[in-house]
Amino acid sequence: MVPILGGAAQASESTITAFKVKIDSAVVYATIDNVDLLCDVYSPIFEATETAETKPRPAVLLIHGGAWSSGSRLTMGGHAMKLAKAGFVAISIDYRLAPEWKFPVQLDDVRRAIWWATKNSDDLGIDTNRMGLFGYSAGGHLACLIGTLADESPETIAKTTNLSSDDRHWLESAKPLAICAGGPPCDLSGIPANSSGLAYFLGGTPAEVPQAYLAASPLTHASAGDVPTLFIHGERDAIVPAANSQSLFLAQQKSGVTSEFVTIEKQGHMLTFINPKATDSMIDFFQRRLQNPD
Repeated sequence: MVPILGGAAQASESTITAFKVKIDSAVVYATIDNVDLLCDVYSPIFEATETAETKPRPAVLLIHGGAWSSGSRLTMGGHAMKLAKAGFVAISIDYRLAPEWKFPVQLDDVRRAIWWATKNSDDLGIDTNRMGLFGYSAGGHLACLIGTLADESPETIAKTTNLSSDDRHWLESAKPLAICAGGPPCDLSGIPANSSGLAYFLGGTPAEVPQAYLAASPLTHASAGDVPTLFIHGERDAIVPAANSQSLFLAQQKSGVTSEFVTIEKQGHMLTFINPKATDSMIDFFQRRLQNPD
């Protein structure tokens, strides 16, 4: 039996109110270089008699996986629906893909989505002080970068963005209160120097662009000011070994960050993504962190 580290609990069916859900599809959250970046917004529908209808709701932005080179917002639809049924506004986003678009374009697109949700919070009915991110695989990596860069210096952040230092996104975006990352690659330092496996994403081998690998590794930025994170990882993940995300979890624990870790026993990378325990743990985490924050 592999232990659940960090004490994360699972949400039971009795703790999840099954709201009806309205879906707004293919909403443009940004247009960059003539590319429309789309999102789908899943909103819980409250009964007319409920006072909660007029209150801003917590929101979760979902970031899909696909090795930064494939996938779409649609792959997160099932998780977005479950979040909305539990009372969250769930926003599932697309972002520009490698190899046409190299890092940090993908991270900047996530930043744009956070800014868009912040600026449109009234129309979306969300509380920008109760916003979370949920990403899986490559999406988990991007979510972890947002969380670990939250307290970094402008000089460090500049290595992870194409946005200018005076861009309005920095001052006008809400800071996520909680992050859930499933199967995320968090440490890129162990990749052999001449390996070209991630060159399509980072622009070269570790020997050619070492600073890109450091900047793109969430573990590089681990510190006491990180956003609390729930890591979910399959015990038998052969694509992204569990030790990769455990390295960041342990670094955050050492720094005093109240992060948590859930191991999905006997499951690999893709089966963990659809595992009910993983989904329940994610929803429970956001319920505790966003619906009932300390």
